[in-house]
Amino acid sequence: MDPKHLMYLAVILDKGSITAASKHLHVAQPTLTRIIATLEMQAGTQLFTRSRFGVQSTSMGEVLAREGRAIQRNMEIAREQVSRFQLGLREQLRIATGPLIGIGLTPEIIRRVSIEKPRTVLNITSESPAAAWDGLLDDRYDIAIMPAPNNQRPAGIQRRLLADDYIGIYCGEQHPLAGRSDISIRDYEAADWLSLGMSAPFVREAVELLTAGGIKNVRTKVVFKNDGVMLLKTLSQGMHLAVLPNLPLVAARDFVRTVELKPLSETVISRPLYLWFKDEIQHQPEFVAFERIAMEVFNEFSAG
Repeated sequence: MDPKHLMYLAVILDKGSITAASKHLHVAQPTLTRIIATLEMQAGTQLFTRSRFGVQSTSMGEVLAREGRAIQRNMEIAREQVSRFQLGLREQLRIATGPLIGIGLTPEIIRRVSIEKPRTVLNITSESPAAAWDGLLDDRYDIAIMPAPNNQRPAGIQRRLLADDYIGIYCGEQHPLAGRSDISIRDYEAADWLSLGMSAPFVREAVELLTAGGIKNVRTKVVFKNDGVMLLKTLSQGMHLAVLPNLPLVAARDFVRTVELKPLSETVISRPLYLWFKDEIQHQPEFVAFERIAMEVFNEFSAG
C-alpha cells in the first residue's frame, strides 16, 4: 500500500466526504475515488460507506486511517525538524506537562534551562496525563511531567520521581468555607464545584477522597477542559470548591491564592509526580540538564 494513499483515506474520513477531502488536499475528486478503489482492492473489503450525511468508516477503514494519521504526524515532525535545522536550532526537547504544573513549576524550569542551555528549544504542550502518556508512546513527546496514569511500564520509557504529592479540597480565600474548622458533609454537598476534566484514573482518585469523608453528592458546575489558568482564576473568585493536587497549587501561589479545606477523614490520596522520558534521550546533554533542573525546581517547591 502507498503511504500517501493511507493519508488520503484518513483525510476523507476526518473531513466527512471525498469532496471536502479533495478541496483540502488539492487532489482531484476522481483521483481520490480511484485511490480509494485501489485501497479497497488491496484490503479486500469496503473502507467506508456513503450516505447523505457523509462517509462512515468501516472497521478496516478506521484501522487503515489510523495508520494514515500516524504517517501524517510523522511527516509533520519531519518537516518541523527540517525547519528547525534550517533556522540553526539543533537541539530540541518535546515536552508534555499538566495544566496546573505548567502554571508555577514549568516556567521556572524553562527559565533555568534557557540560561544554561540557550541553544536548546523547548517545545512544550499542555496535556492531560492520559494524552501526555499517549504522546510518549506515539513518539510525539520526549518528556512528560505528570503523575502515573496507570500501572504500565512499557519498554523504552523510563521515569524519575520528582516529588511526592497528594490531592485535597481547595477554594478561594473569599469562599464562605475558607478558614472554617467545623465544615460538615452538608456544607460540602451544598457547595458548587469545579473540575479540571482530567482522565478517568484521576477522577476516580477525587471520588475516592470525597467518599472517604462521606461526601456522596457533588454538584460540579463547571468543567475546564485541561485549562488550569481558567480553573484557578475561577476558583479564586470564592464561589466554588475543587479537588486538586497540592504541589502545583503551592508553586502557583504567586499567581493565585487558594485555601486547603479541612478533610472529613484521615484518608490521604497520594499522587506522586514523575519525569517520564524516552530511553534514547537519557544521555543527551540537553536532557541531562533538563532532568537536573526539573529535580531542583520540584525539590525547592516541595521543601517550601
